[in-house]
Amino acid sequence: MIASPLTDRPARYGYDDPPGRPGGTRAGRSAVQRRRARTRRNRYAALRRIMALIALLVLIVTIYLGLMANITRMNYELATLDRQRDVLRDETELNDDAIASAESDERLKAFADRLHMHEPQSITAISLPPDRLPPAPSGVALLGWLK
Repeated sequence: MIASPLTDRPARYGYDDPPGRPGGTRAGRSAVQRRRARTRRNRYAALRRIMALIALLVLIVTIYLGLMANITRMNYELATLDRQRDVLRDETELNDDAIASAESDERLKAFADRLHMHEPQSITAISLPPDRLPPAPSGVALLGWLK
């Protein structure tokens, strides 16, 4: 005997379709297709969830390692800059000492004696005539040519 859908059976057997529910082979066929598609999708759902969790963990670890590498790089740069600052501070102290010794009165006096220099006996003051300054601009700018 060949199986037939419930809706094809006559009403005398008591197989009426309930209202609001599609009947016939088309509804059954699409339900089967939907179940197969859902089964196909759900077959690897657990694997997809595990892979998504692993990807999330890898992303978190990668971000953490990137941040730690950046902190380490900045610590190395700070150490390098500290060493450079110490070297520059030492050089500055040496240069300050050299400037102080070059400007010392004893050294300048010894240098002047070698050049046979002496304090002046008389001081002469010369007065210079005042500079001639151009007249102060008056009027509106760019209209001075009208005068």
